[in-house]
Amino acid sequence: MTTYWIQGFWFDNYYDSSGNEQRVYLTVDGFGTRNVAISAQLNVLGPGAYIEESNGTITGDLGFAAVGIKWYEYTDDSGFHHVDNDYFVPFAIINNCVGFQIELAYERAWVGAAGTISYFND
Repeated sequence: MTTYWIQGFWFDNYYDSSGNEQRVYLTVDGFGTRNVAISAQLNVLGPGAYIEESNGTITGDLGFAAVGIKWYEYTDDSGFHHVDNDYFVPFAIINNCVGFQIELAYERAWVGAAGTISYFND
């Protein structure tokens, strides 16, 4: 594998205190067909919490965050393929890729994420 271009990406710091899940997306496409290696990771996480006490019962929730590859598209001898991931995939190598989307999800947290896209020849 010969890497000929490395592209960094990041999700600037986001904050949620509402307790509603937030989602942010980065879509990369329009580059033709390329072999790519994608890596995504959280670079900052400050989880928050909501705690309530009522009649001797404690309830609430904790903050969370996750980042990963939401979907990707590629071509092969049998044609065009679109793959939806149902979990946060942190790393992938995709041959003949034509596009992909990275998702950052968070709730009750201060969070940031970063990663790299390496473009390579076989």
